[in-house]
Amino acid sequence: MVSKNYFLLIKTADAEKRAWRNLAAERQAAVVPVLELTRGKKNRGAGKDQNGKDLTAEQLHNTPNIYGFERNYLSAFKLMADSENFFVDLTREPSLSCKEIEDIGKSANGYERWTKFVLAAKTDNEGILPTLIVNPSDDETEQQYVANLRKQFDTFAKNFKGISYRASVLEDDGFLYDLIALKGDIAAYEANGGSFFVFLDHEYIRPNNGLVHAKRTSQIISSILKQTPNAKVVSFATSFPKSVTDIGDEEHGIFRVEEMYLFEELIKVHENTLYGDYGSINPIRNDEVIITQGWRPRIDFVSRHEFMQVYYFREKRDVIGTETVMVKGKEKKKNIPAPYSGHYTSVAQDVCSFAPYYENLSPSWGNDEVRSAANGKVPSNSPSHWISVRMELHVIQVLKQLALDPL
Repeated sequence: MVSKNYFLLIKTADAEKRAWRNLAAERQAAVVPVLELTRGKKNRGAGKDQNGKDLTAEQLHNTPNIYGFERNYLSAFKLMADSENFFVDLTREPSLSCKEIEDIGKSANGYERWTKFVLAAKTDNEGILPTLIVNPSDDETEQQYVANLRKQFDTFAKNFKGISYRASVLEDDGFLYDLIALKGDIAAYEANGGSFFVFLDHEYIRPNNGLVHAKRTSQIISSILKQTPNAKVVSFATSFPKSVTDIGDEEHGIFRVEEMYLFEELIKVHENTLYGDYGSINPIRNDEVIITQGWRPRIDFVSRHEFMQVYYFREKRDVIGTETVMVKGKEKKKNIPAPYSGHYTSVAQDVCSFAPYYENLSPSWGNDEVRSAANGKVPSNSPSHWISVRMELHVIQVLKQLALDPL
């Protein structure tokens, strides 16, 4: 079954897909992906009522066919075609969900829609492995809650060699109840050769808080192993913020990859704990944020100098002139900013000259993109592209840190 010990949680957005697509095949084979299915992009023309008025966020969430969910998950599964194993899960983030995801995750009849969805996906994706969904309806009794959970587990146990259970460390303080309810089922499944994984999801943790998290999580792992002694526990987290200026300066910053520090503290107490992360992606995301006022070009790099650290360089675009525009019938002067490409070249040069943290990784698509920009050949001015670059660099550096890099 799964023998590798880098579990990469991938939210199925364009930036993550691009990073995975450009990761060398040998490195893909050294990673166990965990696909968190998200809603995808809004369908063309969707999102308005019959009078042409924009739907509210709640209406968007409760209306079918607003987002390209099927198109999104099918393209994600296609990317995993060569993976020996990958887990699949539904997003728990409301801003990335949709009506279709809500319906698939309903608990009725032992989470029947979810189990059928995963079993259907297995037809074309032999390596797929399921995650248990825990999403009871408001009117379920405790007996019904347990019955639906156990029926879901039983369906998966009969069809898959690995099953995962994902718990939010910070929010789901009652998840041990589920493991206790499934205790006998898990033991029987493992006795028949199955592997049961508990994904302890810390989501976002701030840099320099790893030790605090490790102390609490070590106790949680002890409680898990008391109930399911053969479970494979994976610690998931990310320390990349929603905005780098939350923890760094406007133009430059550097911070520790706290998820790796957390992991290294955990294995001092529980040596069999496995490592997982978000590939340097913050868990709170919105695929459809439109940046109307432009953005500051920024490039991030993941270093292994003095432990794992991320640093970035960022620039405000220069003003190269003005133009006259009409605003509500009145003429106004508007600044003309410099092209993005010149600033991406500038920050890429800063990244490459930041000694001793910069490492000329090879082979690496992300490193090649940074060096190309530094040489004046900017491959893209899109922030999404540079998120992909950072993610590919992050995965490589994690593999190196765990002594798993095959290249």
